[in-house]
Amino acid sequence: MHATAASQFHKTPETFQAGAKTLPQRYFASPQIFAEEQEKIFSKHWVLVGHQSQIAQAGDYFTAEIANESLIVVRDKRDAIRGFYNVCRHRGSRLIENRNGQCAAIQCPYHAWTYALD
Repeated sequence: MHATAASQFHKTPETFQAGAKTLPQRYFASPQIFAEEQEKIFSKHWVLVGHQSQIAQAGDYFTAEIANESLIVVRDKRDAIRGFYNVCRHRGSRLIENRNGQCAAIQCPYHAWTYALD
């Protein structure tokens, strides 16, 4: 096999550097590009927010923020994993402030609207 052809298949630090490419720095630091990514990517597509092991038991939950939206991921009493916006339908209050925990139900701190886990 020719030496050039062999080097295409044998990856070394030198062969990686020769073909290495990256985005310009502005893509990593621009608030405008970040806002556009939030709008066009993260708010419109499925995004991994956690692993099922974080909510091993019924009533376990964690919160996450994606594209400026707070979310609750909870394991219900039937052992199903559910995801919801972290906001009460009544007055728009944030339902859960903690990053994770365990609960029998989710209750709004404003008017005590309660969301069961069944």
